[in-house]
Formats: sequence, C-alpha cells, structure tokens
Amino acid sequence: SQLVRSPGAYFHDRPDKNGKQLYGSTLIPNRGAWLEYETDSKDISYVRIDRTRKIPLTVLVRALGFGSDELIQEIFGDSETLRLTLDKDVHKRMDESRTEEALKDIYDRLRPGEPKTAESSRNLLTARFFDPRRYDLAAVGRYKVNKKLNLKNRLLHQTIAENLVDPETG
Repeated sequence: SQLVRSPGAYFHDRPDKNGKQLYGSTLIPNRGAWLEYETDSKDISYVRIDRTRKIPLTVLVRALGFGSDELIQEIFGDSETLRLTLDKDVHKRMDESRTEEALKDIYDRLRPGEPKTAESSRNLLTARFFDPRRYDLAAVGRYKVNKKLNLKNRLLHQTIAENLVDPETG
C-alpha cells in the first residue's frame, strides 16, 4: 500500500551540518506537479519541479514573465536572500531574452534531451501549472494553504479573493 500526501503547503526547517537553519516548503496539488522550495547554506533560494534538479527560484519567476531584477525585487522585496539568489541566476541578458532563457532552462530540466524553443517551453509551463485539467490544488489544498498563510478565503471556489489594485491608478 502507498501513503498519499494530502494537498496543501508543508513547511519545514532543519539544521545543516554546520548548524545553520535551512528552510523549505512543498506545495502539493491534488493533481499536477509538486513544487519544492528550499534554501541552502549560502542563503540562496531554489525550487524543484516534480523532484527534478534544483534551479534558482528566480529562474521560475522569470519564466512566469517577470524578467528584470528590478521587477522581481519590487514584487518580493529587497532581502539579502533575494539578492544572493539573483546573483546565482545565470540569466543576465536583456529583459526579453531573460524570460525566454528561463523558460528554456526549465524545459531542459523537465524534458532533457528534447529540442527546446521558447514556444514549446511556454506551452509546457502553461500546461503544467495553468491548465485546470492538469493542475488542481483542490478545495482542501486551497483551504490548507490559506490557513497556513493566514489568508481569508472569501470565495467558495479555489482562488483567493484579494483585490489586486494598482495604488497609482486605483
């Protein structure tokens, strides 16, 4: 028999061999790819998609369309961990190609050996995480994530009902 993990977010911390606390989390959907986040002893944040090799977290963020370092820092704040992760990120070209290179990098990790193009990489990422038939956190998973992150769930469905308003435009 097999044990099945319930959908939701799981957080952990553990000391490394030098005693420094390393933090991590796993986002387990009802259906789809697991996302595992972790820090290393150098305070660099990484992500694993379906237990593949780890990549800097900023590569995934760039692949989702946030290409510039400035935009990433604006969204996530300016922390030492983020600066170290940005320094570890190998995509240091123009903003347009950063997103495409990050997409290709993720495609190469998920489908090694196959020819990679920006379009096929974008299609793979969209299919893996944004197609409700292939990726579903489920109501119980959304409830657990909201509870652990202390978010109020104002909708009966599986999306968060927080207003996304630009303070400059209203």
